[in-house]
Amino acid sequence: MHALRYRPVRGLVSPAFAAPQGDNPHAMLGEIATAFADFRDRNDNWRAQVERQLDDLARRGAAGAIGGTGGPSARELTAAQASMVQFMRSGMVVSPQGAMTTQSKPDGGYTVPREVDGVIDNLLLPVSPMRRLATVVQVTTGEYHKLINRRGASSGWVGEEESRPETNSPILADIEPPIGEVYAMPSMTQVLIDDSSFNLEAWLDENVTDEFSVQENAAFVTGNGFKKPKGFLDVPTSSAGDSSRAFGTLQYVPTGHASSFPSSNPGDAFIELLTALKPQYRAGPGVAWQMNSTTLGTARKFKDGQGNYIWSQGLTPGMPETILGYPVEVNDDMQDLGANAFPVAFGNWKRGYVIVDRIGTTMLRDPYTKKGWVNFYFTKRVGGAPTNTNAIKLMKCAVS
Repeated sequence: MHALRYRPVRGLVSPAFAAPQGDNPHAMLGEIATAFADFRDRNDNWRAQVERQLDDLARRGAAGAIGGTGGPSARELTAAQASMVQFMRSGMVVSPQGAMTTQSKPDGGYTVPREVDGVIDNLLLPVSPMRRLATVVQVTTGEYHKLINRRGASSGWVGEEESRPETNSPILADIEPPIGEVYAMPSMTQVLIDDSSFNLEAWLDENVTDEFSVQENAAFVTGNGFKKPKGFLDVPTSSAGDSSRAFGTLQYVPTGHASSFPSSNPGDAFIELLTALKPQYRAGPGVAWQMNSTTLGTARKFKDGQGNYIWSQGLTPGMPETILGYPVEVNDDMQDLGANAFPVAFGNWKRGYVIVDRIGTTMLRDPYTKKGWVNFYFTKRVGGAPTNTNAIKLMKCAVS
């Protein structure tokens, strides 16, 4: 009987694994042990090198945004996306050099590479008006607190030698936005996934972005704060001004009609809403109107007391429409005109609303529930709440 001979393949099998020569079993075992020890050392060195590269990428990823100074390069982004697509196609986690990937759970949980997660977040910005306008913070814990200065400090005038009585101190309010989980679960046939000509990456971005935007934006506007963000239309309202209204309550300005705008001087309600917001809140980024498309179509026809339209088209392509000089954001989660409805909001959204992103986007690949199909279950923990209620004003369909 002829003895088996092993020939190493260059680049795949170490020459140390060539079949031992001779017939001495002890010598053969010794050579095998030596070869294995050599293989283990080389594998440990390779793993350490990969871990150093991943740590370096993570540090650079934290130091700058995608495409920015210190951020991942286009090559690294491509590698991370390729790793993600490979996981979606086969369920196998591949960690190419320079790509940041993490397998989190044995049930198939997978943390989307930071670069891909950043692409999804960036795509959400032009889709969701609230993400463009509000303050967005990233947190690593299960809760977030924001302290708001409610003012309240007092002062007085005194003469040179008069006593100085103690004055009131400012009051701080602690806001804790509720955090919930937003998800998207698109599905595809395995045959379509296996089609190499199909752009799986573009399909992923489009589906996840659209679904997250629909779920998130509705919660930022009307969410009740139970397992989801607290919407700015779900807080108490009052017609009282800032000096007499309870903190945590939004001021509204009536349209002057029970269910719509009055027939005469309907643009006056917009002027009153704008001037209800204190001047210090009307400056800076994030100041805008919000209303849905139907309400905007109505408002475009309104004029002021001098017969001038309060609405203006953007001066150049890409510039936003304005009402009374402030940009208009179309938010179709805003209410339609109707009795006691709040169809228009105006405010400094950077100072008035905070969005909290917890961790990043995760994905669960499910090829088992429906044979021949693969479900991709994306999740992201998101919170939000109004913070400074003096920075947001509402318009209410009411006579007073």
